[in-house]
Amino acid sequence: MTSLTPSRRRGRRAATATAATLVAVLASLSGPAGPAAADTPAPAPAPAAPAAGGPHTVTLLTGDVVRVSGPGTGPQQVDVTRPHGATGGVRTEVVGGDLYVYPDEAMPYLAADRLDRRLFDVTALIGQGYDDQHSDGIPLILGWRPGAAQPLATRTLPSGSTRVRSLPSIDGTSVKAAKKHARQLWTSVVPAPAAPQAVATAATGTPAPLLRDGLAKVWLDGKVRADLQDSTAQIGAPAAWAAGDDGKGVKVAVLDTGVDSHHPDLAGRVSEAVSFVPGESTQDGNGHGTHTASTVGGSGAASGGVEKGVAPGADLLVGKVLSDEGSGDDSWVIAGMEWAVAQGARVVSMSLGGTDPSDGTDPMSQAVDRLSAQSGALFVVAAGNTGAEASMSAPGTADSALTVAAVDSGDQLASFSTLGPRFGDYALKPDIAAPGVDIVAAKAGGSAETGWYQTMSGTSMATPHVAGAAAILAEEHPDWTAPQLKDALMSTAKELPGSTAYQVGAGRVDVPASLGAAVTATGSAYFGFDSWPYDDQAPAERTVTYRNSGSGAVDLHLSLSAEVAGGPYDVDPGADAGTPAPAGMFTLSADTLTVPAHGSASVTATARPHLGAAGRRYLGQVTASDAAGAVLTRTQVGLYKEDERHALDITVKDRAGRPAAALVELQQFGTDADPQLIQVGDTGRLTVRLRSGTYSALTYLDVAGSHGPDSVGMALLGDPEITLDQDRQLDLDASQAREVTAQVPRTTEDRTLYMDWHRSDGGLSTLDSQYLLGPAYDSMFVQPTRQVTQGIFEYETRWRKAQPLLTLTRDGKPVTVLAQSGSAFYDGRKRLDTVYAGAGAPADYSGLDAEGKAVLVTRSDAVTGSQRAQAAADAGAALLVVVNDTPGKLLEWVGTDAGDYSAVPVVTVTAREGAPLVAQARRGGLRLAADGVPNSPYVYDLADPHPGRIPATGLTYRPKPSELATVDMRFHGTTSYPSGEFRWDYRPYRTYSLGSPLRIDMPGTRTDYVSAQPGTTWAGDAITGPGMALESNGAITAYKAGSKVTEDWFAPVAHPRNGGGYWWSERQQGFLSFNVQPWTDSAGGQEHGGTMQDGSDTLAFTVWQDGEQVATSAWPSATLYPIPTTPSTYTLDLKAERDPAAYRLSPRTHTVWTVKSAPVTDPDRIDRMALLQLDYGVATDLAGDAHGGRQTLRLTGSHLPDAAGAGRIKGATLAVSYDDGRSWHPVALDEAADGSWTARYDAPHRGFVSLKAQVWDDAGNRISQEVTRAYGLT
Repeated sequence: MTSLTPSRRRGRRAATATAATLVAVLASLSGPAGPAAADTPAPAPAPAAPAAGGPHTVTLLTGDVVRVSGPGTGPQQVDVTRPHGATGGVRTEVVGGDLYVYPDEAMPYLAADRLDRRLFDVTALIGQGYDDQHSDGIPLILGWRPGAAQPLATRTLPSGSTRVRSLPSIDGTSVKAAKKHARQLWTSVVPAPAAPQAVATAATGTPAPLLRDGLAKVWLDGKVRADLQDSTAQIGAPAAWAAGDDGKGVKVAVLDTGVDSHHPDLAGRVSEAVSFVPGESTQDGNGHGTHTASTVGGSGAASGGVEKGVAPGADLLVGKVLSDEGSGDDSWVIAGMEWAVAQGARVVSMSLGGTDPSDGTDPMSQAVDRLSAQSGALFVVAAGNTGAEASMSAPGTADSALTVAAVDSGDQLASFSTLGPRFGDYALKPDIAAPGVDIVAAKAGGSAETGWYQTMSGTSMATPHVAGAAAILAEEHPDWTAPQLKDALMSTAKELPGSTAYQVGAGRVDVPASLGAAVTATGSAYFGFDSWPYDDQAPAERTVTYRNSGSGAVDLHLSLSAEVAGGPYDVDPGADAGTPAPAGMFTLSADTLTVPAHGSASVTATARPHLGAAGRRYLGQVTASDAAGAVLTRTQVGLYKEDERHALDITVKDRAGRPAAALVELQQFGTDADPQLIQVGDTGRLTVRLRSGTYSALTYLDVAGSHGPDSVGMALLGDPEITLDQDRQLDLDASQAREVTAQVPRTTEDRTLYMDWHRSDGGLSTLDSQYLLGPAYDSMFVQPTRQVTQGIFEYETRWRKAQPLLTLTRDGKPVTVLAQSGSAFYDGRKRLDTVYAGAGAPADYSGLDAEGKAVLVTRSDAVTGSQRAQAAADAGAALLVVVNDTPGKLLEWVGTDAGDYSAVPVVTVTAREGAPLVAQARRGGLRLAADGVPNSPYVYDLADPHPGRIPATGLTYRPKPSELATVDMRFHGTTSYPSGEFRWDYRPYRTYSLGSPLRIDMPGTRTDYVSAQPGTTWAGDAITGPGMALESNGAITAYKAGSKVTEDWFAPVAHPRNGGGYWWSERQQGFLSFNVQPWTDSAGGQEHGGTMQDGSDTLAFTVWQDGEQVATSAWPSATLYPIPTTPSTYTLDLKAERDPAAYRLSPRTHTVWTVKSAPVTDPDRIDRMALLQLDYGVATDLAGDAHGGRQTLRLTGSHLPDAAGAGRIKGATLAVSYDDGRSWHPVALDEAADGSWTARYDAPHRGFVSLKAQVWDDAGNRISQEVTRAYGLT
């Protein structure tokens, strides 16, 4: 039976979408302070502004390129471009609000823990600045298997990666993987593309897939951040100074954002400083590092000694491991740790942490433990600022770290301080507490005029207090090792009644107590994790050791008390809290002990878990007192008795009823933990042990299709509601699955096909899993389920059907072909003479007349797909048909190495179907009829949801015309660049939708038929221009069944406008945000928003507040914070330009807005700004041209919907220009009853019309807009 370890719990992610956002957050948690400054309350944090403009693109380690668009708080769209040579499909999942994208090839290695799951967390990668716009590489940490013969510095790296630095403390190497070579790196890391169902992992007891070249695991080199949220007297430092103890001669390394070496408190205090941040000096451009360094050992010179640090005599070493933006890479931190111990640091202060909870096995935690053991240095690390249980991140989760919580000036737990236990094993963390609220310390860049000091809050501020205390103790005891220092500080800490060890560790650090203690004790003793089913009643024993540094023996009186601290942290954290532990559950081997002078003595603490209640955490302490009853030391103890578990016997079968291997995902209700991915091996059976509760299980299984021997299908097998109140059986049986199909009246093929599984318990646990089938799949099956009784469940199938790209027939009989990746499109209908060209190498065409013909070749390892395509093109072939040389379908890349399409259309056929074709071609006389359409004249966008259960019948979707909406699509423009379009579907629960663009040529038209059942909504999206950089993103639309509508894309006039597919310009309490899309088309009220995704346009956006410039940006958005608490007038100026060679219309615009805005006092209220918008209605052809002569233009002014402070539209003006704005001609306007205006004017028969319009309301809001070459004239 396999026992599953807890899955990763969702942590509270920091708002680090951009460097500017992070700086704003840090600044908001600090305020000026100093001898002459009054304390002021810190303002609320600034919001993380959504990314201006459109999507983010993220290249994954596998080479898959993920594009996430639809920025804002609403539903978003995801499309995935597969790399050359990719196999299988792609799975997307939304868990805890984060989007994960998992290519099939990666799944076995994720299940075997060979890959860091964060490598596929697209949301986090964007948030950490690892999207393609901000990073051209993927930062990785390579972990090596033991026993490598080569030295670490010379080990062979995966192809496509560059060595950044060796990390000997963890036997690792940090590298940068060039994104343009990501696929190359992937194929050099994994042995071979592996079908998910064919690989066994450690979870089954069989060997897990190993990575190549001695690699043990590939980690994301993730981001760490500064843990930011009279204190020296609070911990008793002045008493130590009075006794002559100030840390003199003790080296303390501060690993942070650097230091302001010019600050009076730190002048001459730093003996060495090194930066590990590429391109940045050790100078602190953030302020966090200066604050923490001065808290450790600042002289207080700028305050006459009042604000001196805890250990002002310590020798400070500064390692800059966080950038001026306050964040850094894991590898920078590890390198800094290695440097610190190499410099002889006795204490290392680290006010930083990662973004996700850790169980202590991550690279940074491993480095702390190994370096501490090797060097004797004590690593003092911030607990973090999530304020949540079991959410502590690395490196504070390391066993040997002295992990610091924060308390306020009254020794009360700070609300932001991260709580224990450690994720996974419930170990005791944090270890100790220190002041961390409103801490006054040195201000980077301070002066006598602006103040030398500032206040900051966070466990970052608590950590240097403990580091300074450790330095003072190390001065007093120069021979003590890191464990002795840690034990002494913990065992003598001040007890904080009402707080537990999971909150404050041993208590608040007490410098005089640690210095004056003759006897110290083991700081903590964790009895461990007692796993169900409690196979034996063996007690757990831990040794508590007492050390006496005094000259006389000491007699100790010992006692041990314990109580329930709560239940499982993710299910019932407060259960039975405060209830005393049963009698006899925790005992000591002796209740008295004599510790000899300058010696040690030990006692055995014993826990008997069988006496405790299942699913309870126990905390207690061993107290040592003298004869008078005075407490000398306290040792924290803990134990977790796992809650009740039951066996889930899983069987997996294929469509023939044979055992099959599978990756099964288990989702537990009532918890925010990530779903667990487990491997069922080739036997098709696995028993796992799980907590009592309700679960959902899901797997995607490759199966035989329904269209013959070479047919490939995908089966979704699962049970959305498993009540595990006793041992249960889970049958994932594809032989019981039903085929899912869609039938429409016109001839189609599937262009996009995915299966969606949504399961939510209605509270903490939600899993939305979408599987995008690859083009080789031709069949789809689902296993029927029972109606759920808890939460929300829905299964949906999504099809995008279009006319087949190529229909091939022989003597009137269809030949089943598969279009290849990177292939050119076949356009037209023709009967082609067909010749056979062997393996398709250039030599095979010698003496062969292939000009204008179809060429038949047989696949061979000797010739790549690209080489075959190029040879056929060089021979003048009209079509290349590749016959597979092994059973099954063939899909390969046939485009160029540069990523361009092949010069000839390429399709493949199976060996079975191709054999008679080859035979006839060799004999001569083979003719194939080809009918190809690059752009389908029609599309069916179909969605078939099944809420509550997957039925056993009704899985063939046959929509009637009256159940669909008919949408006439009109694509405007004359661009020769590749263009694409997709319509994304949403259900009420879904935050992301998956798909990929369908090719379109512009100008062009198409008729779409769209599902319109209740609860299904859609959002259109079109892209065009060089690199398909111009995106027009539509708002969410609910079509009416039986309706007929027209949708225009890229229609003139393109101009700045806030489209419904983007976040609005809005105001909340304390801040406001402006956002405009500069290239929005005139889509007749369809609420599109147009942006240039590659930054190829030139934008200048400036904002004035009551006449004073407050923001300027190269993006068309701005967030202002703080803002006045009185009504203000804002002026926005946006100048936008784009390449006129690529975009003949609207190459340049200039818009100025004036908008009034009043304060928002309700913290839950969001007001849309009364930003005026213009819409232009002009009749042009699809190329964007109108006939010269008499022109009619409709001008409409409007506010954002439901805008606060919007007045009644009062007036408008319009002028036109035929010389690109050099001269303007006013045009009379006729106002209509609906508030719009009609302009009529005579224009020449060639050239362009430029427009200059103004609209204003009676509340003082105004817009003035100039559009150069708004539309063309013929």
